[in-house]
Amino acid sequence: MKNFIISICLLATSGVAFSQNKAENIAVDKVRALPETKSFMHTARKSQPELMVARKPDRDFNYYWIKVGLANLEQFRTSMDFYVDAKTGKIFYLDLITGDENGEQLLTLTQWRKWRKLPAWQQLHCFTGSGKNLKFKACDP
Repeated sequence: MKNFIISICLLATSGVAFSQNKAENIAVDKVRALPETKSFMHTARKSQPELMVARKPDRDFNYYWIKVGLANLEQFRTSMDFYVDAKTGKIFYLDLITGDENGEQLLTLTQWRKWRKLPAWQQLHCFTGSGKNLKFKACDP
C-alpha cells in the first residue's frame, strides 16, 4: 500500500513537470520556427547557435523569455530576445537597445519586422505612445 501511494505521488508530480516542460517546449519551438531564427541558425551554424530559456512564467511574469544567440567560447552571446505569452502563445520581440527611460520595449513581430529595416534601428532609438499607437523614432541627441 505504501509503495502504491508513493507511485501515485510520483506520477502526479511528474505529470505537472511534464505539462510545464511541454508548454516550454512549445514556446521554444514557436521561436525556433520564426524565419529570422531559422536564418540566424543557418548563417551562424559554425558558431554553435542555440535557443535558451532565460525566464519562465511565474506569479509576476506571464511570458517565456527565449534568447537566440551563440553558445561557443564557453559563454552565451544573445542576438535576439523574444517573449512568448504563456496563455496565448503570441510572440513578441524584446528590444533592449532603446534610449527610453526603462531601456527596453516589447514589440509585436509586425512592429519589429517593419522598424528593424530602418537605419535608425541600428542606433539608439526611442518609442512614443503605446500598444497599436506605438511609434518608433531616432532618439534626440
